[in-house]
Amino acid sequence: MSWLLPIADAAAQSADDEAPEGNGGPTLVTVVPQLEDDDVVAVLRGPGGVGYWVINADGTIDPVGTTILPIQGDPPEIAGPVMGARLGAPGALGVWLRLADNSEVAIGDPGPTVLTGEERPLGWLSGVGVRQLLSGAWWTDVDRGCTAELSLPVRIGQTIMTALGERSLGFAVEEARDRRIGGILLQGPVTEHVWRRIDELQDFAGRIPLIFAVDEEGGRVQRLGAVIGRLPSAEAQAARPPGDVAEQAERHGRAMAELGFTMNFAPVVDVGAGEGIGDRSFSNDPATVTAYGMATVSGLSAGGVVPVVKHFPGHGGATVDTHEGMATTAPLAALRERDLIPFAAVVGSSDAAVMVGHLNVPGLTGGLPASLSSEAIDGLLRDELGHSGLVVTDSLIMGAIRERWSVSEAALLAVTAGADLALVGGLEDAAAAFSEIELAVAEGRLGLGRLDDAATNVLRAKGVFACSLVGRDGRGREALYDPTLVGR
Repeated sequence: MSWLLPIADAAAQSADDEAPEGNGGPTLVTVVPQLEDDDVVAVLRGPGGVGYWVINADGTIDPVGTTILPIQGDPPEIAGPVMGARLGAPGALGVWLRLADNSEVAIGDPGPTVLTGEERPLGWLSGVGVRQLLSGAWWTDVDRGCTAELSLPVRIGQTIMTALGERSLGFAVEEARDRRIGGILLQGPVTEHVWRRIDELQDFAGRIPLIFAVDEEGGRVQRLGAVIGRLPSAEAQAARPPGDVAEQAERHGRAMAELGFTMNFAPVVDVGAGEGIGDRSFSNDPATVTAYGMATVSGLSAGGVVPVVKHFPGHGGATVDTHEGMATTAPLAALRERDLIPFAAVVGSSDAAVMVGHLNVPGLTGGLPASLSSEAIDGLLRDELGHSGLVVTDSLIMGAIRERWSVSEAALLAVTAGADLALVGGLEDAAAAFSEIELAVAEGRLGLGRLDDAATNVLRAKGVFACSLVGRDGRGREALYDPTLVGR
């Protein structure tokens, strides 16, 4: 049992290193595993200051007082006995083993340098994620903690979607490369060559791809008809069985995905053919709208694109087409009995995104459009209906918004109210919205928590795990993986 003394000494030294000045550190009491004298080469403080890692001469690590081990894939090859060990980069989870020839092997640690290449040491990604767990994050929120480590401009950019025609895509290279936009809504008709322009921009975007969205409802609202075939209007689709509509949506989704589109601003699940809707609605009956809306959602998802149901909380009975001006819906109590039914069904059983319309709801929004109302987004949509996914605004250049706010002001108000992705006009609008949000963060008018939530939801909709984008360099500084730096 003579090895107890060096272990205790090492543990005490580790604790003293972490204790504040003037504090000798807590008294350390532990039980060590039964090991042979010569097996133990070091004892390191455990993750988050809990327990210890006992390092053995063969490179194995025994946890004492913690169940967490440095994360690794296949064990690294160790050429010779291990003579000592040290903790990895500050804030990361990992260990460096020192071998007899004074070389070192990293286990579960990114090491002391910033990496920009395609290959990273074992544990880079998982170590960041585990650190979030150790800090108290629930497993479903680990990526949110990693989002918070991205640079502020990257997080702001994720909240902005610009609207461009095919011929204008080449002008967005800088925004894509610098991650100052989260996505692009393609406007106007396209050619069969659009996939090349999309691929080029995605190459510039790198590891944080752009959302490429399009309005493919069918009928009179369709952008890709000349390339992948036309769809009937929602009203006409409702004359067929829902299963047929789901299969049609899947085929259409696959064709969209082959062109590079990742999101479809459809289906319309508004109940009724009110102003601005018409045959874009499946029916005046909430049950029918729900059935065909769900069929379309499942089909598009199976086809590989993210569906976006619209226009929350229900445009079917609104007074005005919001392209022209602010619209008012029936009071909230009436919406609960009719318009909200399809949205509640989709939210409860799918991963579809939700588009919020510029709709004043008596008894809810207090004269604001729902797209800029925290009561509508955070209160009704998220808290009451339970939607935890992406929320995108209807276009902020529509008449309902322009008559009262600039595009940049509306983008900030929307994100503050709980929207994740503000749909603006062209690149000038996107730049103005970026500056407005950046200033609001600097002045404390938009909290970082809300910004991080929005950026996380956008990244999730892209299928990007935020912990794959961040790490730590040897000085504990945040490091964003940036493929444009490779070779520089």
